[in-house]
Amino acid sequence: MKTKHIVLALFSCMYIASFAQVTPDSTVQLSLSKAVEIALVNNYDIKIATAEREKAKNNNSIGNAGLLPSLSVSGGTDYSKNDTKIEIIGQDEPIEVDDAKSMSYNANARIDYTFFDGFGNIYTYKKLKSSDNLQETVLRQQTETTIVQVAERYYQVCRTQQNLHLAKESMRISKERLQKAIDQKSYGQANQLDVLNAEVDMNNDSTTILETEQAFIQSIKDLNLVLGVPIQNLYEVDKTINYRDDLKADEIITAALLNNSRLVVQQQQEKISNLDVKITNAAKYPTLSAYGQYGYNRQDNDAGQLLYNENIGTSAGVSLKFNVFNGRQQSTREKNAKLDYIGQQERTYQVKSEIERDASNAYTDYIYKRKIVELQESSMAQARLNFEQTQEMFQIGRVTSIEFRAAQQNLLNVAAQFNDAQYKAKVAEFYLLQLSGQLIQ
Repeated sequence: MKTKHIVLALFSCMYIASFAQVTPDSTVQLSLSKAVEIALVNNYDIKIATAEREKAKNNNSIGNAGLLPSLSVSGGTDYSKNDTKIEIIGQDEPIEVDDAKSMSYNANARIDYTFFDGFGNIYTYKKLKSSDNLQETVLRQQTETTIVQVAERYYQVCRTQQNLHLAKESMRISKERLQKAIDQKSYGQANQLDVLNAEVDMNNDSTTILETEQAFIQSIKDLNLVLGVPIQNLYEVDKTINYRDDLKADEIITAALLNNSRLVVQQQQEKISNLDVKITNAAKYPTLSAYGQYGYNRQDNDAGQLLYNENIGTSAGVSLKFNVFNGRQQSTREKNAKLDYIGQQERTYQVKSEIERDASNAYTDYIYKRKIVELQESSMAQARLNFEQTQEMFQIGRVTSIEFRAAQQNLLNVAAQFNDAQYKAKVAEFYLLQLSGQLIQ
């Protein structure tokens, strides 16, 4: 299974409706590609990152940037009842009305639009689009991180699963040895000490099986947590490993400096910081806005000269606002925005240097781990040959049980080291692809 095909067509799984949970099938071996597919649907961190991505997508609109007019509708009514006394010039007696009622009604529809604000709304729209792109990259970054976590946990399960199989095979050999010692003793070819030694070694193998089985179950639980499935799920995994042979140092470093998600996120942060500078500068320009309104107003009075008044019609206006002086607050904001932008530029240079270093180190680490796999594979072949020859000689009584046990333990240790080396190299390959931005293609 080639690593570059592992996530093919799986990225879309994050958008499955309601993120319906997918779980491993305990009746078949779980492959790495299937594990990644399950994680992309169920993983909690990916769900959180997807929600943040959707929020940024919702915010990315010209309306949120203030480029569309605003329309409001309002209405209301007022009622009052008072004892009223009115004295009018030229009239001898004042007018007195008890419980005089007054009713007023109003309804208005108003539209407001800002024609110019120093292009602040345009830069705000660009910032919203950049923030949308940023969250998309953050989602990609989280997806890559999750895939690497799945690979780490998956190959840990592979390692413990293989160690468990080795421990069980060692137990089978020890049982055969014990039975042989018992048979030889019955024919006078062995003594009680040989039987006791075989029993002790078999008990030790039983302990090893229990400890390895415990490690195997714990490693599955760790994988289940990343997959977002019930922790108690148990299954076996596919131990097949294939390495990529097309990875080259210069290509990895070049790809990392172009595609690394962490670097892309920082570059997008720098772009947003630059837009913040422009948005801040826009506040020093005048703001030109206009409004239009269609309204209805009516008032009824029981007392007074004006017993009834009604207005209906339109009104409009234009306003120009210019900030002449605000205690140098504008100047301070501009300076701070520029300093933030400079800081983001320096951070980009730093991240770029770190990515270049990390990619180079990761490639070196991967190459050396591959070499260790080759050495361990050679040692495995030698240990197996040594055990087989020792086993043959043990059968004909040419070596002692102690020598046979030593060869058996040596094979078990070398096999465990070989498994460990294989899975470490594969995880290093995943990390290398993550750094170079080639994990999701």
